[in-house]
Amino acid sequence: MRILGIGAHPDDLEIGCGGLMARLSKSGHKLCMLVLSDGCVGGTAEVRRREQERAAALLKARLIWGGWKDTEMALDRVLIRRVEDAITECRPDLILVNNPDDTHQDHRAAAQAAVTAARYSPNLLFYEVPTTINFSPSLFADIGGVLATKVRLLKCHSSQVYKTRVKNLSIVESARSAAVFRGFQGRVKYAEGFMPQRAMIDSLLRLKK
Repeated sequence: MRILGIGAHPDDLEIGCGGLMARLSKSGHKLCMLVLSDGCVGGTAEVRRREQERAAALLKARLIWGGWKDTEMALDRVLIRRVEDAITECRPDLILVNNPDDTHQDHRAAAQAAVTAARYSPNLLFYEVPTTINFSPSLFADIGGVLATKVRLLKCHSSQVYKTRVKNLSIVESARSAAVFRGFQGRVKYAEGFMPQRAMIDSLLRLKK
């Protein structure tokens, strides 16, 4: 199986679906990561690029950069075409992207572009990040066996670990708490939650192999 993860910024994918991607990588599925912006508002672009490269290497994933500046992404034909090009390159069976209901404009633009670009793809799932709102997942991935790997992925983005806008709270602590909460909802100890825009159960069952 081939999986395309789309993130508006460096570390979006690791926060929202790093556990699922770790499971898929461990099982031998092929991962592509499309990171649309350089994250320069949240830090130095060069540093964030190196951090993202380390995370992609840990997942054995192909990394594709979109080329946008942080906070300057807009839903237009250029963005849609960039996502379409990544879909053509990676030929994914499953696409993961930011949830469209979000307080950050880049996350909204990335999700909306993916909805259009992936209109012929069988599986498109939305994941959550700390700025996501109105998120009610109906699909869950058990990440109990890879939670430590997800933490390693988050720590690859060392410049961002304490940039949660909450005093003394690290993104690692936040991710662990989210995993417990989504795990309870999914009836396992640790999980990630997803909202499907479209899901073909036959394909999702193949992901377990």
